Amino acid sequence: MPLTQYEDYADILLDKKESALPAPCAIWIETTWVGGKAPIKLAPYSEAMIRNYRDSALACIILASSHGKGKFDLKPGMNFLNGMAPLPYLTGLLPDVIQDEFTVNYFPPIKEGLKMSFSQRNKEGFKMGTQQGLDLFYGLSSVIVRMSEQFIEGSSSKTSLLQFKVSMLTKFIHAKIITKLQKRPIYPKDVFDLKGFVCIGTDTLHFKKKIEQYWGIKPLEVFGGTEPTCIGIESWEKDGLILLPHICFYEFIPMHEFYLNLEDPSYQPKTYLMDELKEDESYELVITTYKGGAFARYRVGDVFKCEVLERTKDGIQLPHFRYVDRIDPVIDLAGFTRITEATLTEVIRMSHLPISNWFARKTYDAQTRPYISLNIELNHPQDDPGWDRIDLIQAQLELYFSYIDQDFKNLKKMLGIDPLSITLLPFGTIEHVQKTLNHRISKVNPHHFDVVEILNQAFGRDRQ
Repeated sequence: MPLTQYEDYADILLDKKESALPAPCAIWIETTWVGGKAPIKLAPYSEAMIRNYRDSALACIILASSHGKGKFDLKPGMNFLNGMAPLPYLTGLLPDVIQDEFTVNYFPPIKEGLKMSFSQRNKEGFKMGTQQGLDLFYGLSSVIVRMSEQFIEGSSSKTSLLQFKVSMLTKFIHAKIITKLQKRPIYPKDVFDLKGFVCIGTDTLHFKKKIEQYWGIKPLEVFGGTEPTCIGIESWEKDGLILLPHICFYEFIPMHEFYLNLEDPSYQPKTYLMDELKEDESYELVITTYKGGAFARYRVGDVFKCEVLERTKDGIQLPHFRYVDRIDPVIDLAGFTRITEATLTEVIRMSHLPISNWFARKTYDAQTRPYISLNIELNHPQDDPGWDRIDLIQAQLELYFSYIDQDFKNLKKMLGIDPLSITLLPFGTIEHVQKTLNHRISKVNPHHFDVVEILNQAFGRDRQ
């Protein structure tokens, strides 16, 4: 059968036509489709899929606390900060599926947390953990880093001592003495003794080192999504994602095939199976869900790099992957929102700014926080007064971004990220580059040309 995308299922799934499903639906899981523009996506979960998800969730907790093959540090009644979204999002299933298997104290308690916003729930959970101690932490990587930074920034502020358990108060006093001697702020690792740390979300690769630096424990990276469920977990070595073989059937589109398809939508890209992969190659993931799942040969929209085909020292004869990012041309910012060309076009249209041409890419600041680098040309002479103020242009575009996509607004509010950076290009720049590219490509193999050299020719070697 052909490769599929969500558009192929939308008329059935968005209307919840259960008669068309391969198995009875126990619960519908929801996520955003395209930030601010498209309706939500829905995916049906059968009872068997939920049982698989339970097994994956327990595996995450066990492996997060492991410090060697077969060695892990878990006991009933641990304090668990679950910093993930509640139902109808996939992560909201976690408390329900593990409650009969492993008893933990959720911070904040589940019923209380459901009455709070995502931001409030994370703040309250972290506050309770500060007062009573934390053993397990499961959260969005970008949120974890922001909470850690806020803890460090506020570590010297006054706090009511009556709210702390004696054991935590002792740890704070000890940490205060040590860090004062070392002339540095208090880090979470100076106070907390985590047994396990699970992190998830786009851009996790860029946040993991900071998490380990702040907390003194190497986090376990997990990959999951609404359509495939939780399908990727690192081993006890925490050195690469391993795709769980009983959740989905996996196929892989090499990036050269992906770009041929992107250029010509009628072209059907070739897929490879697990035993045909090559090390250091990147692939778009394709899944077929088991246990009554609705998706067949489904393009998830995520790119993975096959780092190694096996790790013999661990006895694991399965490929290890690194999550790269969403496929072009989708910009995913910290797991909060997905920006597409259509979103950007609509924002520019609504702003009524005299923008004639533009291009955008995802990049990272000095703190490895992601943002959109938007490069624009104005359709008037550059000496036209009033329209060369980048700050005014940025303020106008951010206003309409926030109007179209609430999650874009939350990036700055919750994570301290400035999600948009504007660069004003001289009039005609983009057209000049396109002509140079087209001229060069017409003379060489289109898949083997040096873009840097082309840009050097277009602008001169003194222009960056």
